[in-house]
Formats: sequence, structure tokens, C-alpha cells
Amino acid sequence: MVSINSNFALSRLNNPEFTALFVNVQKAINTATPENLGIDEMYPAYNAKLQELIDRVYVSQGSEFTAAMKAADDRRCLIFRRIRLRLQMVEVAEQNEALLACQEVVRTHLLTKYVANVTSRAYQERTSILKGFVLDLNEKLDEDAIEALGLATDIAALESANNAFIAAYAQRTAEKAEGNQGVTQRLRDEMFDLYLQLTCIVQYLANSTDTANAEKATACQGFIAHVNVLLSDAKKRLEQRLSNGDDGTEECGGTEEGQGGSNEGGSNGGSNGGDSGANDGSNGDTGDNGGGGSNSGSNAGNGGSNGGGTSGDGGGSNSGSNAGNGGSNPSDGGSDPNKPNGEGTVSDGEITF
Repeated sequence: MVSINSNFALSRLNNPEFTALFVNVQKAINTATPENLGIDEMYPAYNAKLQELIDRVYVSQGSEFTAAMKAADDRRCLIFRRIRLRLQMVEVAEQNEALLACQEVVRTHLLTKYVANVTSRAYQERTSILKGFVLDLNEKLDEDAIEALGLATDIAALESANNAFIAAYAQRTAEKAEGNQGVTQRLRDEMFDLYLQLTCIVQYLANSTDTANAEKATACQGFIAHVNVLLSDAKKRLEQRLSNGDDGTEECGGTEEGQGGSNEGGSNGGSNGGDSGANDGSNGDTGDNGGGGSNSGSNAGNGGSNGGGTSGDGGGSNSGSNAGNGGSNPSDGGSDPNKPNGEGTVSDGEITF
């Protein structure tokens, strides 16, 4: 008798692994065609439920709060670099008494403590550092120095952008927590029930001796062989993940902390661009633009880290950003140890790991 293997419980898969398996089953159905498998009437319900599960498990992909986080992070990083470039102006101050008076504190404290690669730190660490930066600017510089450097507006803007990021991060955390609770489990249960109904029909036809169903029987037998390979691969990846001590709790492509921590490649690329703009005598706008490029890259994932790290200009940073976004594709969910938190890659609708 031809049958689909059931030698391990799919409930052991974490959310991305579970979703990835059923995306691949969907591809197998499309290859064999629902008509040949005798499930053409039920298949639309399977597709609709799978899309609902994808939207829930990978809610971050379309989350307005993720967009708000990125916008606030980009803005605060850009403002930080602009302020830092202006602080470097005190090194060449000659006539302005306010700037001459603050040269020592700027050189030995502000520029030393708050180095350019602050923007390569993890999100929450960066948040804390920038909060301290605002406090130190207000405490270490008097009003005359702030006015001479033209920093009053930027200091207020940096504090505002940092607070906006904190608020978006908190909302996003709450959103993810909600997504990982009962609603997701209900969708998984409903998805599994549909899968059982479909495969029962397929297995019946695969073992039919009715000559009128011979063509469908052949198609169903091929489909069952394909699904058994998918199940076997999913089981191997699960066992590999568990053997590596990963309990799968970071289910949705990693925490924001993890993403922030991988910024170093993209962020440092833009950071160096901004600094070199200041050091080689280019004007402040060039430095700011370099920093702006970095900020796009600073949200890259591990893939983006490599792209951004190769260049200090905006182009390198954007490469990092795109790579990172690719890493969070809504169909990701494998367990390749070389990818953050077991993310997979998507190729023509099929997820590989």
C-alpha cells in the first residue's frame, strides 16, 4: 500500500518550519495538479488557509511597526552622524570663544565615547547609547557652544527619533507576542486538518485498482513519494536543530536584537563613508549622505551585513539592506546553521534550507 509517512509529529516543528513544509507541499500539488490528485474542490481552501498562516507567522514582513522602526532608526542614525561631524568642527575653531572653550570636553569625551560605529550596535544597545549621547550633549556643552555649533535643533530631533524608535519597538514586540500565541496555533491546527483531508483522498486514489482512475493513481503515487521526501527532510532538519541545542523559540526569523546585531557590515560601510567625507575635506553634506547610505544598510540581516561591509558609500549600504530584507522573506523558515535563526530561502515558491 502506498501511503504518506507519519513517523514524526509535525507539531514538533516551529512555526517557520511548519509553514515551510506546507508551502513545499503546495508546490508539489501544483506540479501534480489538483485535478490529477482528485482534490481540485478542496485545494482553494488549502491555499487560503496557508496564506493566512504565512501572514500570521511572518507578520513582521508587512508590519507597519517594523516600517516605523526602520524609519526612526534611519533618522536617528543620520542625525547622530550629522551631530558628530559638527562636533569635529571644534578642532579647527580659532576665533569662536564658545567653541574654543568646549574643545577639550568634545575631544576627550564626546568624540571618544561616542564613536562613529555606534550605529553598528544592536537596536537596543544603540537606543541606550544614543539616549546617553543626548544627555551628555546637554550636560557637557553650554548653551553658547550648542548655539555656535548649530546643534539645538538636531539634539531635539535625535531625542525625538530615538523615542519614536523605542515606541515602535515596544509596539512591535507586543505585536509579535500576540502573533505567537493562540491565533497561530489555531491556524496550524486548521492547516493540518486540511492537509489530512487532502492526503486521505490522494492515498485512496493512489491505491485504487479501478482502471478508470489509473492516470490519477499514477499522479497520486508520484505526489506521495514527493511528500515523503519533504517529510523526511523536515525531520532531519528538526533533529539537526535540536542536536545543536536550538529549541526553536526564535521562530520568526530572529529577534530585533539579532537583526540589529548583524548591522555591523552595512552600518560600518556607510559610517566609514561619512567619516571619510569629513576627513578628506569634503563638506558636511557629503558626510551626511554617507551616513544616510549606512542607515539603509544598518537594518540588513546577516546577508546584508556582507554587502554593506564592502563599501563605505550609499551603494554598498543599500546592497546590505536588500540582502537583509531578502533574509526575512515571508516564506523563510529553514534551519540551515549558516543562516540566522534557521531562516530558509525561497526559490520559485519552494523553500530550501
